[in-house]
Amino acid sequence: MKDQKLTDALTSIEMFMNRSIFQCDANLQTIHEALVAGKLVLIRDAMHAGFAERMFQCLDKFDDWRVYEKSEKHFHFHHHNIYEKELYPPELAFCSAVFASQPTKDLMQRLSQRDCSGVTLFSASRYLPGDYSLPHTDDVEAQEGEFRQLAFVWHLTKGWQPTWGGDLFWCPANAYVPPTFNSLILFTVGRKSYHFVTQVSPYAQSKRLAINGWWTGREQPGPLPPAQPERTKGGESFIRII
Repeated sequence: MKDQKLTDALTSIEMFMNRSIFQCDANLQTIHEALVAGKLVLIRDAMHAGFAERMFQCLDKFDDWRVYEKSEKHFHFHHHNIYEKELYPPELAFCSAVFASQPTKDLMQRLSQRDCSGVTLFSASRYLPGDYSLPHTDDVEAQEGEFRQLAFVWHLTKGWQPTWGGDLFWCPANAYVPPTFNSLILFTVGRKSYHFVTQVSPYAQSKRLAINGWWTGREQPGPLPPAQPERTKGGESFIRII
């Protein structure tokens, strides 16, 4: 029991978050209110710089990306991922443990007011030139009796240019969200959480890298509130609400 508590403490995401953001009650309240309202939360410089650099180096050096493609009515995607745990480099396996730890799930449940007690679905992605994902909600059953509750995308892309595509487009607010290094996206999943990733240009000269997934639980997502205009908390805030 003591060993598990120590492991949980060492793998809590709060150990790796930017303290100037996440040790501020006002910031946490802003994130909480936005997630409960069904908005997208973009947090810039979300993690400690050293942790972000460590994970960037891990994905930048990885050379066994697998292509995933799916085509069904009104939905199609084509991109490259690391889904199989046996392919995880040690750094990615550790990062997976951080996102899946009980303290991390407890924090995300407090922020979102959604059941995050289930399995954490975790992977890494690389969008190469031509890769894209058409509009979808993420509102699917993760496994029997558990549903995706809260989505996360931690961007680890460096030197990305706006003309290269690869933006996450948040449909409820008609807003483009570029893949900026060390920015964390959070949004609650529901029947109206439509979003997509714009196609990456053949001229892209950098790697669009991200860690992404969902915290899941037994609560079945319902409809989200009507979208509100995007806003930024403060003049130079790390947090953008969309």
